[in-house]
Amino acid sequence: MPPVALIDLDGTLCDCRTAIRRHLDELRGPTEPPEDEEKLALAPHTVARQQIIMSKPGFWLALEPIPAGLQLADLLVRLGFDTHVFTKGPSNHPKAWSEKFEWCRVHVPKLKVTISEDKSLVCADVLVEDWPPYIVQWRQRCPSGLIIIPAQPWNGDFAPADNAIRYDGANLDDIRSRLELLLSGLPLCK
Repeated sequence: MPPVALIDLDGTLCDCRTAIRRHLDELRGPTEPPEDEEKLALAPHTVARQQIIMSKPGFWLALEPIPAGLQLADLLVRLGFDTHVFTKGPSNHPKAWSEKFEWCRVHVPKLKVTISEDKSLVCADVLVEDWPPYIVQWRQRCPSGLIIIPAQPWNGDFAPADNAIRYDGANLDDIRSRLELLLSGLPLCK
C-alpha cells in the first residue's frame, strides 16, 4: 500500500484568511480600526463575526486556491502518496462540509477528501497543516509522521520538531528531499 499524505484545506490549499479579512472589513463599524492580524482569532467579537462569515452560504465555495499548496499537493501525488485533502468540518455549520467537498472537486478533483471534527484521530505518514494546535494534537497520536507546516503569520513562532519542516513556497526541493527520505525508509530525524 502506498504511504498516506493528509493535506489541510483552509490556509493550505485555499485562502480562507483573505476572504475572512475582506468580510470583516465590510462588518467593521465606521470608528472601528482594522483588526490586527495577531488579534484576529482572539477578540470575542471578531470570533463571533468570523463564525457569521464562515456560515454564510457560498463562503467556502468562493475561496481562492493557494498556488504553493496546490504545488505541494501535486508533489505528493507525483511521488506516489495516497493523498487526501484533510479538513475540519465545523460542528456548528454542516453546510460547510458539503461546500468544502465541492471546493475540492473543482480545484483538486483527483484528490480524495477526508472531513473530520477531530483531526488527531486520523494518522498518516505525512500531515500538511498550518494550524499549530492541530499539529500538536496530531503529533501526540502519530509521533513518527512527517509534518509539513505551510508558513503563515499565525504559525511563525511555532517551533517544529525533527519530524517537521516549514514550507514557504521557495523550499520545495527541501520538502521533496524529506519526502523521498520517508519513501526510502530512512529515518526522518537527524
